[in-house]
Amino acid sequence: MVDKLQSREAAEPGGGTSQAGGQANSSAAPAGPGPKSQDRRAQQRAISHGLRQFFDGVASEPIPDEFLELLKKIDQEKSGRSG
Repeated sequence: MVDKLQSREAAEPGGGTSQAGGQANSSAAPAGPGPKSQDRRAQQRAISHGLRQFFDGVASEPIPDEFLELLKKIDQEKSGRSG
């Protein structure tokens, strides 16, 4: 973030500072939805899409037999204790 600010100031006439006092130039336009924010949104959508595809693939896989056996064993132990 600081690097971006410094590079932006360096690109502005006068180094991005006013002539008196060395304070930031207030004539710069406020940051709005520009190409960078659109790129960021596109990247977020792509990541979100990829994660959903991955999760859907994992969720549709069958439960391993070893895991099912462990669950049955736990259920049997619980029913044996309570009954």
